[in-house]
Amino acid sequence: MMRIVIVGGGIAAVYIANTLIQKSPQLEVLIVSDEKHPPYDRIHLCKLVEDCTCTDSIELELHPKVKLELNQKIVSIAPEEKRIFSQHAAFHYDKLIIATGSIPKTLFDISELSNAATFRSQRDCERIAQGINDKNVVIVGAGPIALELLDTLMRSSSPKSITLLVRKNYLYSEVISREALELIRGIFEVDKRVQIQFNDEIIDKEIVDGRITKVITKQREIKNPFLIFGVGIDPNIDFARHTLECAKGILVDDRMQTSDPDIYCVGEAAEVRHGGFIAGRVKECTLQADIAIANLLGDQDRVFRKEVAIDGLKVGSFLFADVSATDFNPKDSDNETILIAHKDRIDQYIVKNDRLKRFIGINTNIDLLAIKQLMEHDSVIDAAYLYSNRLMSESGRLVCSCEGVHEQELIDIIKENAITSFGELKEHTKAGRVCGRCKQDICTIISSTPVDPTEAARLRAEKVAMAQAAELEKVRARIEKYNRLHPKNQLSSENFHEALESYEMSREFNRWVSMITASMHLHPQFEEVVGESVVQLNKIPIIWLELSDCTGNSEAFIKTSHPKVDDLILKYISLDYHELLMAASGDQSESALESILHNDSEKFLLIVEGAVPLGMDGKFLRIGPKGETGVELLRRVSKKAAAIIAVGSCAYDGGVVAAEPNPTGAVGVSEALGREDIINLPGCPTNPINIVGTLLHYIMFDEFPKLDAHNRPEWAYGFRVHDNCERRGHYDAEEFVREWGDEGAKKGWCLFEMGCKGPYADLNCSLVKFNEGTSWPVQAGHGCFGCGQGKIAFDRYANNRKLEEKAND
Repeated sequence: MMRIVIVGGGIAAVYIANTLIQKSPQLEVLIVSDEKHPPYDRIHLCKLVEDCTCTDSIELELHPKVKLELNQKIVSIAPEEKRIFSQHAAFHYDKLIIATGSIPKTLFDISELSNAATFRSQRDCERIAQGINDKNVVIVGAGPIALELLDTLMRSSSPKSITLLVRKNYLYSEVISREALELIRGIFEVDKRVQIQFNDEIIDKEIVDGRITKVITKQREIKNPFLIFGVGIDPNIDFARHTLECAKGILVDDRMQTSDPDIYCVGEAAEVRHGGFIAGRVKECTLQADIAIANLLGDQDRVFRKEVAIDGLKVGSFLFADVSATDFNPKDSDNETILIAHKDRIDQYIVKNDRLKRFIGINTNIDLLAIKQLMEHDSVIDAAYLYSNRLMSESGRLVCSCEGVHEQELIDIIKENAITSFGELKEHTKAGRVCGRCKQDICTIISSTPVDPTEAARLRAEKVAMAQAAELEKVRARIEKYNRLHPKNQLSSENFHEALESYEMSREFNRWVSMITASMHLHPQFEEVVGESVVQLNKIPIIWLELSDCTGNSEAFIKTSHPKVDDLILKYISLDYHELLMAASGDQSESALESILHNDSEKFLLIVEGAVPLGMDGKFLRIGPKGETGVELLRRVSKKAAAIIAVGSCAYDGGVVAAEPNPTGAVGVSEALGREDIINLPGCPTNPINIVGTLLHYIMFDEFPKLDAHNRPEWAYGFRVHDNCERRGHYDAEEFVREWGDEGAKKGWCLFEMGCKGPYADLNCSLVKFNEGTSWPVQAGHGCFGCGQGKIAFDRYANNRKLEEKAND
């Protein structure tokens, strides 16, 4: 199981984590954040300035399978060890994604000042809310952050006065029109406490006992201030500068890969190598996240391309929209501005060579998606077209630009489905869940759209009933198939309650039944029915071939106790040919084999244990009185088998027999037969639970359980040994055994430094254990050597040394 570690606690980090789990549930995903709070939406930090207790309302939804480590400020990366380090912890990764965003700039050090802050985190919001009471607030900056904060503070009675200190002569952007600038200024300065000072900056200050007592600007002096910086941001990448190639941000290619192929970077921390692009909008961050995710999951064709961006200010005083083409250059001398204004509404179009390059709207009702399409299509336009198409679309204003959802479309969804909360909207649209900017707007629309509570309750009950009916239908389909296969042992969904009451099973066998039921995708309520039925199954003939092996899998198999092997053979299967277990020998054994091939052709299961030597035309292994080679025997028997199971690592890909230098040319069953339909159960030995569980599933339903990319049953091989190891906590705490017999060994610390390969092994040993669940190698004090991974375990893993990564591994 691949472990992906994401550094960062913002929207991009959560978006990546959730998407990875949705697309590849078997991944282990860990978010490491330096915040003390769970990931939250920075776009809506203004809400916390108004009410510091409403943290839940801006918290981002995180998939329950995503692991989270808070209060972990990463200070360094060790790519050669694939580890990142905080001040007091270390985290191992297979792939690392950096999504640390940015840090706010200040004009001077404010870390020791009690009445100065930036505006970037929950901690900043708490500081601002608690410090502005009866103060002369000074906001330094003219960008979106400063304007959104100004709008928020205007709704508060706490500040005595609010000064917006602007170094130049514009707000938001240098391209904004004079008319738009005056309109925005007039809206803000309606509040008598607000004063916007253009062409001004701080030139001095007075500090007494860690507090600013006076701010001196070019134009005036402001006493008893509370200073807030909103002057810009820098990529938050100091921890990576010594290990990764960086410029202003961490340099990445168009697949978001850094100079280390196992490390990706997205968002404000990333700088695209060609062109120097750094994302500044949430949508751009999520686009980059999609590219990184695609490449992580094997799609090397996906590359990052900038898209037309829709953005705007989240202010209550007015509506502000901004749409920008990918090639827009504010300094281009060929830019022309077309302005359409009416009272408190302004539509500003910036055109180059009759193509629209940017749109800025104040209180506009223009369909922003239509504007975006004009830019994407590079359409020729004229002023008359812009004027005649300035009415709102029938769908109303654009609420979610990420998903292209308009207000009326949203209202229709709410009414049709009786939506009463943001959570209920999830199954109908992703609006509000990509960048999160419009989430509060959507919640407002939901609360203001009338929904009949009776109808809402009816629809919810109907959805629950439909989901239950769909699940029951799947169960019935399974039962019908089972009944067709086993006519003497009929299951019924109608009488299972009586079966539950009348049938008792031992605790040990019940564990087996639970596993089999789950792997068959039956409802858990059918466990006891399955348990009652499995002992009466029709028998299925099995041929078990032993090739180049040590009989370890057979030895383990005959020691299974859930169920016992004698019960298995007598009640479930007909193990007609097994060289180790059968009483017959010589010609009699050959006759038994030929009888099965003749009488049960295409009905029997073939289980193969051991590698297949191909060297010297297979002469390294000869079997039987006629000296038939192992590969000849395998090919002859496999032609008539209904299905083939390769048991053990040797049968998987040659295992220990194929270890370097592999003089016999040993390979696994699949390679020897040139087939991709072989069911693989690697291990050395394979846990008998995995053998019998797979057998019972096939016997009951004439099909194998769900398989992974290596044709291994997911229920047995969908776990990384490392993740379920009882010593995992010691690994995370960096408590390692350094020498056999030391204090760490006595205390049961992690064996990674002693060569344990658990982080590289996919198997359920740590969950089901061996010898009736008594123990397993790591619990007994020996590191895992990844036997279930095949011959690589014997070539590289089977030692007491840490694994040295090789290029292209």
